Formats: sequence, structure tokens, C-alpha cells
Amino acid sequence: MSTIFPREEKAEQIFDEILKKPHACERLKDTFFEAIPSAEESEGAGTDIPGTVFAAALFTAYENKDLSAFMMAVCNSSVFDLLRNSFLISIRFNDKGVENPIFLTDENGDLLSGSHQHACAKKYKMFHKQDEIPDYHMYMADGFREKHGYNEKGEIETFRISEHTGILMLFEFPESVTLEINEERSYAIIWKYLMKLQEQLPRALMYYGRRDENGVEKNTSKLGIFLPFCHFEHEMKKTVELANGIGLGCREAILAEIKALKNDPKNKTAGV
Repeated sequence: MSTIFPREEKAEQIFDEILKKPHACERLKDTFFEAIPSAEESEGAGTDIPGTVFAAALFTAYENKDLSAFMMAVCNSSVFDLLRNSFLISIRFNDKGVENPIFLTDENGDLLSGSHQHACAKKYKMFHKQDEIPDYHMYMADGFREKHGYNEKGEIETFRISEHTGILMLFEFPESVTLEINEERSYAIIWKYLMKLQEQLPRALMYYGRRDENGVEKNTSKLGIFLPFCHFEHEMKKTVELANGIGLGCREAILAEIKALKNDPKNKTAGV
């Protein structure tokens, strides 16, 4: 894909010389933020990072066409951080080995060891007021989102944001799902229902994929809908009912897609 402007010749040599001069990097950073009148007033706008880190991120983005490298210097977010934190993409269970969501109760609704002091009695009582339906399993859990940025050494750091306790509704897909439909097709359906979730329950989180339990990866794919108490506690019963409809709709849509693929003659020999 071509760029808007042709690349400058020998740009890397210029960049290398600028990076050797901290005052030049600061001047470059100041010029950038002067072009954004509200940047100084915006929390986490990137104005507090060293000029050398800013300049290095800018030049790396230019050389490698890596927008996220620069976005992290400007707003502490990669492109996909922005999508995820705008609730426009779902979150993988335990992405990159980091437990998320963090379960506070077991399958019977009892608090797990170590969760008693953490869990608020009021929230735990609210959790137990919800009627569990056979369509899903219900847990009390902590969920969070993430963003990325640079520290003073120019190293990438991960920051947790919006850490909340809430109710996690877990829907299981048959084990055959991962064998009979590819991830691109299933994710297209999941994204469609994520948009339905945001239309009806803004700021609810949707998780998907396989979840490790006690270090062992489960073969069954799952769909999770996380409802933070802080957003939904006043109408939690109605909220759970709406989320249940969306979760079931997503599961049925994926199963219908598998059935359609099985009945498609083109897939008999080529496979899904």
C-alpha cells in the first residue's frame, strides 16, 4: 500500500542525528503538541514522556509504517487498544497469559480461597440474587481492560484500566465448533453480537476463545459476557436477561453457520 507522501531519501540518517540530541527531541515533541491545542489539558496525552522516547516512537513508526508504535507515545494506546477500549472488539480469555477475567467464585457460587476479603458483601449478595439459567454458568469476577505505553527508558509497558467487579455469564460452545468452523468465520459472528451487546448494554465486556483452568487449556470454546456492578447494579436482573438473549443468539448463529457449511457441496471436498 502506497503512502500519502513519497518517503524522504536518507531519512534514517537525519533521524539518527536528531536522536543523539535530547533538546532536539524535546523541540520536536513540543512542536507536535502545539499543533493539538487541547493536548496539554488531556490526561495521559503523552506530553509527560521524555522527548527522546517520543522522537524514537515517531521515527520508528515512519520507518516501519507501524502506527501503534507512535500511538502509544501520543495516547498510551495501540490501535487495537483504542478499538478494545471503545468496545468495538471483544477480549480473548487470558490474552497473552494474563488472567482476565479473574474468577472470584466457583461453579457453585461460593467464594474462592483468597476472594473473601476482596469481594464486597453487598456485591456478593447482589450476585446471589440472580437466578442462574441452564443456558449459561454465572460467576462473580473481576474484569479489566488494558492499554500500552512507553516508560522513561522507552520500554513498552502494559497498564490495566477500568478494573471492576461484576457478574460473568459464561456460554459454552460444543467442542466440535473449533474443528468445523475457522476462527475468521466464528469471529465475524461474535463481532456482530458484540455490536448488539453494545447497543443494548453499553460498556458490558465480551470475552471469547478457550480459557485455561489451573494451567490446563480447555478444548471447548466459550463466550463470556461481563457485567460490571458499577454500570448495571440498579437493573441487574433485566440486564442479565438481555445479556442471556445475546449470548444464546451468538451461540445459535455459530451453530447455524456450521450447519450451513456442512450442507454446502463446495465444502465436501475442500473442508471448512
